[in-house]
Amino acid sequence: MTTPKTRRVRFPGLARLRPRSMLFTLYGDYAHPQGTDLWLGDMVRLAAALGISEVAVRSAVARLAREGWIHARRAGNRSYYGLSETGRALIEEGTRRIYVRRGAWNGEWTLLTYSIPESKRAHRDRLRKRLAWFGFGPLGGGTYVSPRDVAADVQTVLAEHGVHRFSSVFSARLSGRDEKLAAQCWDLPSIAARYERFMAHYEPMYRRDARRRRERNLADEEAFVTRFALTHDFRHFPFIDPDLPAALLPSRWAGTRARDLFDRYHGLLRDGALRYYAALARG
Repeated sequence: MTTPKTRRVRFPGLARLRPRSMLFTLYGDYAHPQGTDLWLGDMVRLAAALGISEVAVRSAVARLAREGWIHARRAGNRSYYGLSETGRALIEEGTRRIYVRRGAWNGEWTLLTYSIPESKRAHRDRLRKRLAWFGFGPLGGGTYVSPRDVAADVQTVLAEHGVHRFSSVFSARLSGRDEKLAAQCWDLPSIAARYERFMAHYEPMYRRDARRRRERNLADEEAFVTRFALTHDFRHFPFIDPDLPAALLPSRWAGTRARDLFDRYHGLLRDGALRYYAALARG
């Protein structure tokens, strides 16, 4: 198979693609589902198609290896990088949040309370980010709630940060209106506005590329770059959107419509993007 020339295609994303994020998306959407490690040279070629320099890629790879997300192995004069156990867990959790729709809600909330001392302030700040990822919203006074059964996940995170002894996790049912609590804990209008911006950006592109694919005029490189941008922009939503059950959301929730667009567009670009990836990631 010949290697396609990597001409510069403008990256069409809403958010700037940074080398670190590029690598996580590369593993999450391509390498990990195929069960393969990545040769550094292939990463450089793929990054070039996305407008990222070789120097930036090498620096990001070295940093992720130091942080324990990936590990290296040598084969002759080549360095291959695969996900560590920690990196694999992160990618698999991210894949679930991005691609798997939640099931029906049983009406129970996971409730977390903590009183973490000032001496562990750094852990407390990092913990807040992880709680947002698991769909927790702040109720106030060191109390967080999630409408999902994530007790086991949060217990693991609390232990990782060494603050489990300062925390308690409960399952509870609310005596009152659940949707009122949701509106109190999350800024739903702001989240909806972010989804509307996503759709305003990608809906015209989807219609254009659907037409081009019907006409067999959608280049594999463009499918790869556009799919990368689509995933890169959509993967920000699990950090701000707790994926609330439909019963807690306004009617015609923008997040549902945005996910439908993401699924359709991601699927439309899949074959061309995978062909382009396979042509460059030869190992």
